[in-house]
Amino acid sequence: MRNRFNTIGEEFTLTLTGGSHSKTIGGIIEGCPIGLEIDYSLLKEDILRRKPQKYGTPRKEDDNVVFLSGVKDNKVVCSTVEFQISNNNVRTKDYEDFKGFFRPSHADYTYFVKYGEDSLQYKDHASARMFLPCVVAGALAKMFLKQYGISLSAKVDAMPSLEHVENGNTIGGKVKCEVFGVKAGLGEPVFYKIQSLLAKSMLSIPSAVSFELGDGVLRTNFLGKEDIDEWNEDFTTKTNHSGGVNAGISNGNTIVFSVGFHPVHTFEQPMNLISQQGKIEQRTISGRHDKAQILRCPVIVEAMAAMVFADLIMMKQKNE
Repeated sequence: MRNRFNTIGEEFTLTLTGGSHSKTIGGIIEGCPIGLEIDYSLLKEDILRRKPQKYGTPRKEDDNVVFLSGVKDNKVVCSTVEFQISNNNVRTKDYEDFKGFFRPSHADYTYFVKYGEDSLQYKDHASARMFLPCVVAGALAKMFLKQYGISLSAKVDAMPSLEHVENGNTIGGKVKCEVFGVKAGLGEPVFYKIQSLLAKSMLSIPSAVSFELGDGVLRTNFLGKEDIDEWNEDFTTKTNHSGGVNAGISNGNTIVFSVGFHPVHTFEQPMNLISQQGKIEQRTISGRHDKAQILRCPVIVEAMAAMVFADLIMMKQKNE
């Protein structure tokens, strides 16, 4: 029985398993197309894109994916695919050093209130590492989408200067994603609009704080005449303010959206923690945390979007 709170998708679904500081993390994909050929080079490339680089966490993991079921001879042979990734470089001591205290703007306090425990076991799912399985599932979704001529490309679109990182602080930023090759007519009203599903999946990513389709919030300042996308005679449009979506359904243009991410809230400077008894105490938190996690976000955005579009295609096929 899957936990619906750890599951995303309707027809192409991913359920997360394990924990960031457990022995393994992984996932169970349901609805994976039987016969899909596994492109291990694509899978390896996406996993590598997510790995921490210069400004990432010092935690080093092999990130080797083991398919436990559903894959044989490089092909999907069952609609349920289970995979696992070992955690070989777990270090819980960093968290024990401030046990009983809550960091500001972290999951510490809210998870404690919800679960009544101050332990990694309960707040492990707040870790960004839990989205490595999403990259794996997203890679399989990309392989599926390739059959329909659909591809995705995400990149960092804006971020503060890296000088802040050099001075012991952390930074966030914005990722822009383009989805190419989506034909007109994809999307399901009323609550399964393209932007509805994309927003849910994107805002599930740790540190995500905003989702914008097309020109996004800038459109709130446009006049009606400025905001419409005027027709060309071949049913394309002269502009793409709407980001390739009208009324929740694709219009044939490139689908464009952006996701904003706040900076990681653990940094190499003193911060005010609060104890379970309500006492404020200043401490400098050590540990292995990203300083510019925004640099690792594009591939995660791609993966989540790929799962959304795979899901939508399967919904469309089911309803035809």
